[in-house]
Amino acid sequence: HDRVYTDPQVFEDEIDRIFHRGWVFVGHEGEIPEHGDFRTRVLGRQPVIFVRGDDGIVRVLMNRCPHRGASLSQGFADATGLACPYHGWRFAPDGRCVAMPGEPDDPRRLARGTTRGHRAEVLGGLVFVYVGPEPAPLLPRYDLYVWEGVARDVGRALLPCHWLQIMENSVDPTHVEALHGHHLAAVRRA
Repeated sequence: HDRVYTDPQVFEDEIDRIFHRGWVFVGHEGEIPEHGDFRTRVLGRQPVIFVRGDDGIVRVLMNRCPHRGASLSQGFADATGLACPYHGWRFAPDGRCVAMPGEPDDPRRLARGTTRGHRAEVLGGLVFVYVGPEPAPLLPRYDLYVWEGVARDVGRALLPCHWLQIMENSVDPTHVEALHGHHLAAVRRA
């Protein structure tokens, strides 16, 4: 029913039940091959940073500084990690606050400044994050075959539509002739 695309309550329920209560795909670990590499994502409405730590572990951190809430992705990353553009707080790729400019380097203060993360697990190179109150194990419900590095160069597009339309479009072959018929005809003529 077309209500699934237009009803604000259906959308809110989807955000809550799909993106904020379980395992959500974040990306492929090949997108962040080097220590300190990161990419940003949005899980439902939560901005996150998908980052590889100095220990090689892939983590998913909240993309906001715990001090005043500025997005860390607006900052920069270098050998010492992420930085908040607002007051310059610096974070290691594991989320630990490592510096607060203008503040004493008190370990207790730095610990309170650590940015929160979500539980992340890698399955066949795919990175999933658990968003929700009760962690559950990541168990594949079907056979999953993914070759390492296959998604290193990921193409992304921002489409101004309901997220279900993108999903349905990718599994609906009957629309191709109707919607893309002119393009197909041109390809056939070439």
